[in-house]
Amino acid sequence: MILPGTGKRRARYILTGLYLLLAVYVWIDFTRINRDGLANVGLMLVTLPVTLIGLGLGALVGSDKFVLLPDDFGYLGNHALYYVPAAAGTAALIWLLGRAIDRRPG
Repeated sequence: MILPGTGKRRARYILTGLYLLLAVYVWIDFTRINRDGLANVGLMLVTLPVTLIGLGLGALVGSDKFVLLPDDFGYLGNHALYYVPAAAGTAALIWLLGRAIDRRPG
């Protein structure tokens, strides 16, 4: 008989894996849609913690552009240089959340 709480704690891996699958799907979708002003909304939503930091930094320096998005590497290059580290940072936050869930007593 398996009792509740006796199994392995895997939330950190499951949550992070699901997030990374979503992040890859959103990137692939982004590369296939029209390059209009709304194309990067999905990227920004998937990396919301980093997006909020970027918006805060932009407000602090008084910039009307998103400060974490570079300008000199082409459309996809600019977005990739933002998205890959932002998704990695968000995945790290989700991993920490999963680790906290795994360490709960019970």
